[in-house]
Amino acid sequence: MTTSGNIILNQSQISQKIRRIAFQIYETNSSEKEIILAGIVGNGYVFAEKLMVVLQEISNLKIILCKVNIDKKKPLGPVSTSIS
Repeated sequence: MTTSGNIILNQSQISQKIRRIAFQIYETNSSEKEIILAGIVGNGYVFAEKLMVVLQEISNLKIILCKVNIDKKKPLGPVSTSIS
């Protein structure tokens, strides 16, 4: 099986989606003083970092970034976070 390398979203579209998600998070949590963004180590954490940047631009929320460590091959195993 070969892949055709189709692009689902381009960089501009990805940025728009991240911005919209950030606005939805802010709208839902606008009465909060701080929120925790948690991302699974790897791409989930990278996504959380990108969300944090946009949230800092659009809001005055204090944002705590949390790494979630999970064995993706054994998801029912132990899970740890960067927050104690």
